Amino acid sequence: MAALVFALLATLTPATGHTQTGSRHVVLFGIDGLSWDSLPSADTPTLDRLTATGYSAQSWLYAPPFAPTVSGPGWSTILTGVWPDKHRVLGNDFAGHDLGRYPDVLSRVAAAVPGATTYAAVDWQHIDDFILGDAIDRKLVLRDDYQVNDQKVADDAAAWIPAHGPAMSFVYLGNVDEAGHTCGTAGSCYRPAIEAVDRQIGQIISAIQRRPDFDAEEWLFLVTTDHGHTPAGGHGGNSHAERQSFIIAAGAGIAPVQPRIEPRIVDVAATALNFLGVARAGLDGVPITEPSADPFDTLAPGLRTRVDEPDIAAALHGWTHATPAGWSIDNTGMRGGVTEWRGWSFTTDEFWTAAQRGQSRESNVRARGVFAVADSDEWADKIFRGRFNSRLVAPPVPVSGNATATISFVSHYRKHRAETATVTVTFDDRPAQPVLTYTGDVTAELEQLEVSVPAGACTMRVAWELTGGNNDWYWAVDAPSIVASGPGAEIAWSR
Repeated sequence: MAALVFALLATLTPATGHTQTGSRHVVLFGIDGLSWDSLPSADTPTLDRLTATGYSAQSWLYAPPFAPTVSGPGWSTILTGVWPDKHRVLGNDFAGHDLGRYPDVLSRVAAAVPGATTYAAVDWQHIDDFILGDAIDRKLVLRDDYQVNDQKVADDAAAWIPAHGPAMSFVYLGNVDEAGHTCGTAGSCYRPAIEAVDRQIGQIISAIQRRPDFDAEEWLFLVTTDHGHTPAGGHGGNSHAERQSFIIAAGAGIAPVQPRIEPRIVDVAATALNFLGVARAGLDGVPITEPSADPFDTLAPGLRTRVDEPDIAAALHGWTHATPAGWSIDNTGMRGGVTEWRGWSFTTDEFWTAAQRGQSRESNVRARGVFAVADSDEWADKIFRGRFNSRLVAPPVPVSGNATATISFVSHYRKHRAETATVTVTFDDRPAQPVLTYTGDVTAELEQLEVSVPAGACTMRVAWELTGGNNDWYWAVDAPSIVASGPGAEIAWSR
């Protein structure tokens, strides 16, 4: 694997701007199996301090069949910054993986920044065997006894990182996951394990802060986890408890915030590389400091609580039929059905997946924040009249003088029986023309459609139409953008 990794790394170059000197440093703390819901009840002064002074947000994972909520896919996704459909780690045996094409974040830094040092300390050996490259300057790799070895990891990190000031460090601590398997998040051993790992992270950060040049340096601390745990113990499935992850960030360039738009765990690697000035080409993540320009995310403040969905928490805000400025929805002929899903709706991962688990809604990983959903399956769970027939129409885009226009959006579609999913474009007042029709399932893909602009056309409208299916499946769309090419080229709307 190492040869493949470094063949790719040879093509990487630093991003524009700074190229990481000795003044910028990232430490990524990976706590295996830490439930976000369990943090408030634990005594965690270190994590509390990082949260109070920086960024903190829950993040939702995939679930089977996309990938199980286990450590192999979790740490591969966090460290490479790409989703399991790329790195192909679908279990803890790493069988059939494609990690050779997707270097870990430490290896990217080592290849892109001349003279940069890197450090990793782990006590789950598979991370070193499969995910981490060979060029990391210092590795501590332990195995088996996590309760003992977590402290050894902390001691080594608290000595080596302050002494050498690596550009990028990864510190993995596994005992919280062991406690989860032993007693579950509701058991007596889970909270003490969380409190112990908090002390170990505090030990490392305190040692770093005693560096003689610390006040003249810029340090970024990131904390995340690979999955959650059930109250009784265990993970791998699609429950709320198992799909939990989070990102905490504090230090240079991080303002105190609990963001309205939740991140994805692929954003960890992107955030680290962005901070160090290293190119992020090919990554699925975006830096947590990068604001969203997605028009759908503007709807976040107005999201509503449930109306007809009995399995969704009563206090959870997560849907609306309101549209972004200039957008519209046409539900001609539809009556009744489940209120939340009557035609195109705007929703969130947490809200939508809670409506019905186990039907691949959790696989919609490339959508983030607020996204659009046409869900005929859920709509038909209450008495209705007519057919599911809904069009989501974007604002008109000026295309005068342009030869082509490229429509981009994230798409997640599951086809069952009779429904038809189509993207259409309308130039001025001419008839709508289809530019894409799905004949089968599409899982979390980025679509890019190039459309020829007719001579003399002034404006173009794009519409997403799900029609003809009742109690069939669904279509989710996010991050729409259009770029016109030619003398009047412009981006009309984008994320």
